[in-house]
Amino acid sequence: MQKWTQTEAIAFECACEVITDLRAILTGQIADETRKENPDAKLIASLRDERSRLFRERAGLSVKDQATLARVRAEYGAHVRSWRAKHNMVAV
Repeated sequence: MQKWTQTEAIAFECACEVITDLRAILTGQIADETRKENPDAKLIASLRDERSRLFRERAGLSVKDQATLARVRAEYGAHVRSWRAKHNMVAV
């Protein structure tokens, strides 16, 4: 059984959650575009591809790969914070 520290576990969970947040944002964007009178099929496909890529990235995360976890939290966290600020959304 693999063992890890509490700090490693928290970093892993935070990275997983920020990817989940991004996937939720993409799902909302897909829904918004789909509801349009003339939805952009290429945009929808691109958003779905990115959502799938994030799913695979999340599935491939390792609690011991702290460099990747830090990158995910920094890069994707900034994106989520920016999106929330633009849409007046607050984390609950």
